[in-house]
Amino acid sequence: MPYAEIPGLAASTASGHRGEFLIGHLAARPVIAMAGRLHVYEGHSLREVTRPVALMAGLGINELVVSCAAGGLNPNFNVGDLVLLNEHSSWLDGKLGAPPISFQRTNDSANESAAAAGCFRRSLSTCDPQLDAIAHQTAHTNGFELRRGMYLAVNGPNYETRAECRMMRRLGADLVGMSTVPELLCAASAGVRTLGISVVTNLALPDAPATADHADVLEVCERAAERLQQIVRAIATHGA
Repeated sequence: MPYAEIPGLAASTASGHRGEFLIGHLAARPVIAMAGRLHVYEGHSLREVTRPVALMAGLGINELVVSCAAGGLNPNFNVGDLVLLNEHSSWLDGKLGAPPISFQRTNDSANESAAAAGCFRRSLSTCDPQLDAIAHQTAHTNGFELRRGMYLAVNGPNYETRAECRMMRRLGADLVGMSTVPELLCAASAGVRTLGISVVTNLALPDAPATADHADVLEVCERAAERLQQIVRAIATHGA
């Protein structure tokens, strides 16, 4: 079901993002998946970017696995690595900190709200311990490594300059991308157990010989798909 056919949702225009919901069953459990997402760089607000996740929360999902492509800032990472996001930081909308959009579920419905000015909120955990354990056990069983790292979300759509890569790494970021943090925080605020996983699609290192190319990014994601599918299937099988 295309996002654009649902009142209140926008169409995705990014290359490689179909912009539709897929509904079915996985490991005998009902699932809903997003084939593509919305980005701030497409001209969408954070409220619009997170609205598909709010819709899924309103439908009553219990767990949400968010995947994304990311540039690897950590020199120990390699192209094609899967990295579990155990920490995050957001520079989206040119602001440091979490996006001010949250959702609350009441009787299986989600109510959208923006944090009021001057209202302080505790930081939400977006890496559920049980889902983390399932993901790492799946990686071990299937013979591949699942790394951990801190993801930094930026506006895009331009890729990072060498100077920006240097700065981000000094601030402790292992990965940089243009999404994911708003979706994770939106779901977590609604009580959904969340897990974020990045595919390292390019090395965002100051001394890297070449800058990122979108076609290469899509190709690396395609090669990593089987490992990511194994993790998602395991969570569908063993998650609560």
